[in-house]
Amino acid sequence: MERKHFPIIIFILFFVFLGIVGIALRSRNFAQNNTIFTIPDFPSQNLNNKKDTIKKFASDADFIALINESNNTSSREFSTTLGSELMMKQASSPQMNSTSDTLIERSSSTNVQVAGIDEPDIMKMDAGSIFYSKENQYRLLNSIDAPSGMGIQLQKISSTSIMPPQYEETNEILSVGALPPSMMKMQSSIPLNGEMLIAGKVLVIFSKDSSDGSLRLVGYSILNPSLPKKLWEVPFSKKTQKIAARLYQDSIYLVTSTSPTLPRPCPVPLIEGKMGMNVRCTDINLPSSRPISNSIYSVLRINPQTGGVEKTVSFVGQLEQSSVYMSLDSLYLSYQVEGNKIDMFYQFIAENSKLFPDDIVKKMKKLYEYDLSQSTKEIEMYSLLSQSFNYLDDGERLKQENQINNAFKSFINKYKRSFEYTGIIKVNNADLSIQAMGKVPGAVLNQFSFDEWKGDLRVATTIKGGNLFWGTGTTEQVNDVYILDKNLEMKGSVKDLGKTERIYSVRFIEDRGYVVTFRQTDPFYVLDLSNAYSPQLKGELKIPGYSSYLHPLDTHLILGIGRENQVKLSLFDVSDPTNPKEVSRYDLVREYWSEAMDNSHAFLHDPKYKVIFLPGSRGGYILSYEGQSLSLVKALESPIVKRGLYLNDYLYIVSDSGIISFKEGSWEKIGELTYKNENHPIELNTNPNQSESIPIEIQSIKP
Repeated sequence: MERKHFPIIIFILFFVFLGIVGIALRSRNFAQNNTIFTIPDFPSQNLNNKKDTIKKFASDADFIALINESNNTSSREFSTTLGSELMMKQASSPQMNSTSDTLIERSSSTNVQVAGIDEPDIMKMDAGSIFYSKENQYRLLNSIDAPSGMGIQLQKISSTSIMPPQYEETNEILSVGALPPSMMKMQSSIPLNGEMLIAGKVLVIFSKDSSDGSLRLVGYSILNPSLPKKLWEVPFSKKTQKIAARLYQDSIYLVTSTSPTLPRPCPVPLIEGKMGMNVRCTDINLPSSRPISNSIYSVLRINPQTGGVEKTVSFVGQLEQSSVYMSLDSLYLSYQVEGNKIDMFYQFIAENSKLFPDDIVKKMKKLYEYDLSQSTKEIEMYSLLSQSFNYLDDGERLKQENQINNAFKSFINKYKRSFEYTGIIKVNNADLSIQAMGKVPGAVLNQFSFDEWKGDLRVATTIKGGNLFWGTGTTEQVNDVYILDKNLEMKGSVKDLGKTERIYSVRFIEDRGYVVTFRQTDPFYVLDLSNAYSPQLKGELKIPGYSSYLHPLDTHLILGIGRENQVKLSLFDVSDPTNPKEVSRYDLVREYWSEAMDNSHAFLHDPKYKVIFLPGSRGGYILSYEGQSLSLVKALESPIVKRGLYLNDYLYIVSDSGIISFKEGSWEKIGELTYKNENHPIELNTNPNQSESIPIEIQSIKP
């Protein structure tokens, strides 16, 4: 090897552990030793040994310093939808539909994670009225016939017109009277779109301002669904977005993310207008791990009747790096933190001091003790590493390169659970006080990675593998499940699930956990979590493809929705946890995606008739699982099918063009409503040879 090439090797060796330029160094005392030093609080494989704490910023200057630092580094309960059925039963107490005097004995609700806690969706139902937020539509605009200030006028463009048609984007939430199912009718429309919650008789809309895209919360009275009345509006700042929201015990819990504006971010603007609210920088909480912080996460408890903010608490975090889970008692927010790679680099030298000359190790020790800026230490450390090999001949340098590379691999594998972890903040639902802080190694997938049961929090994570540091040193990707107590202290864990794979879906159901990992096959794992101090992997099933959403159909029957070349549904019998079985499978022909794979709200389960519904790219599908066998009983071919719901013994399929109702059991078509009329948007269609209407084909398949 030529001598001129070796500085490149040293450069890579040095920067593999720096990872991100600008990570703050902390002063430490080193153990006294002639040739080796150690860092006493270097994170071990059990990260819970050193617990995160949290405190508010002491000053605006401290907050600004952290944001600047992060900007410099950023360039690099019954937690099951069986719980949804409980909500359905609660909502199914006999009630009268005010518009048709039809007795409602049962009705579906949004498919949620935790019983009794509602989640926003584009469709909601209240006493026989369906509220549906259509995707952005386009209204035909006649610029000649629409004088200034007169609004938008519909116009038919003749085939001889020399003017190109003009369109304007429109938003709309439709109110549809669903009963009787043979006589559905339009009731009203609201000129907004977005996800919704219904609290009492108030429809709360999470909308975006058409001019700048900023978040708006708007409340409408739906006492009379034919004449909704606007009650209140809460306009948020331009740099604030919704991360998650829940409705629990007549309060809305909204989690937002706000990007601070430099150089003067304090106070951080949250709500604009008459209800204006700013967050003082000294009221923002900072975890002791000092995660990358380019956003402010705020939890707001809002009165849905008035729009008033009753409580709030704020934290620093990283944009788009937080998952939110809510139980009946607490709300959990996660944040991602990378281990201090500078400390890790020094630890590597400490554990492999024989690979380096003694005088270089001693100089490294002194350098680490100096109160210097990070950039200065980086330059000096690189210089020392380069010097350490200057006296070696080409053969010795080649030998050292191999020895160091192999030592890196061993070191990284040993500490693979220390390079990244998920921090967790536990907030009390009642007063939004911070109850506890905790952390687990790895990264979570989504809200289903969390679950609270009997006071414990279960968390599923992926420990990332591959080339962790620019190709030097690798480790296998693995997956773990951790159990934390009410104080978020570690109780037990199941480790090393799905080596070389990552988690694609998780579901916790009482004392069991179900995890799907994937790379080439779909390992379906069954975990016994009844003993929180000693959870066990009980069973494993390997099948092709993967499931990205798991749904419990009954106590011992789990449905998986995922892919293997096309959308597939798998039925798992878990009555024997040591021997899970795929008892049925159904493939949807030429369907390569379903919203239900990524969004649990798009999925519907009707346990009375043992059917499920999911939308696809080509239409909507109703499948039976009677006798633990999946079969397709109804298919609706139509673009933009979005949701399914049931009222009494009728199932409705909702799309952006209309709603169709079916009699459950016989699956005969009962009624159909098309939205389009002169008061509602028309769909963009510039092909004069193509009909404006969307063809709908009903297919009936016997089970």
